Amino acid sequence: MGNLTFNEFILKININDQKLDKLKIYFNLINIWQKKFNLISKNSFKNIWERHFLDSYQILKLIGDKKRVLDIGSGGGFPAIVCAICSNNFFTLVESNKKKCVFLNEVKKIIKIKNIEIYNSRIEDLKINKNYDYISARAVTSLDKLLIYSLKFYKNGMYCIFLKGKTFLNEIKDAEKKFEFYYKIEKSITDKYGKILLIKNIKKK
Repeated sequence: MGNLTFNEFILKININDQKLDKLKIYFNLINIWQKKFNLISKNSFKNIWERHFLDSYQILKLIGDKKRVLDIGSGGGFPAIVCAICSNNFFTLVESNKKKCVFLNEVKKIIKIKNIEIYNSRIEDLKINKNYDYISARAVTSLDKLLIYSLKFYKNGMYCIFLKGKTFLNEIKDAEKKFEFYYKIEKSITDKYGKILLIKNIKKK
């Protein structure tokens, strides 16, 4: 993984100047709030345009446009904020950490992001259940736990999009002890060990 600059990041994506400006404002807000809250790790902040922005952006090729996405454990807003700024998809962000939700709401207000809603809640306690097209999660928890959380919202035809690291095969094996599911593995463009898991047809064993 290289140290991607903002100018190099621009060359790898396809969005207009208005959206780029919003991404820059988002970056500046992270930079300010990072000093108060631990939004992302200090080490990954050095390589934020690749490790967080591009890593998040890459799932848009799988989601498409004008879809409804439930994002589990949204943290500082990756991937949901980046993807919401760069597309016409609608994201429901669910984050249990109150401080991070304060940050997310500030980002929504300042950048005027209309295609997101934010819930300060554990995913297990979330009462809403809309007709989502996708469920996403990035750096949240193990695959078997993600499938437990997802099952409550899962409907036939939906896909789960989970960004995973080099332990993904072990996580799949562990999840297969509890669930039946179809999965497809996509390579990450930001990490040679990283994978994007596309999962559907989830059933408890």
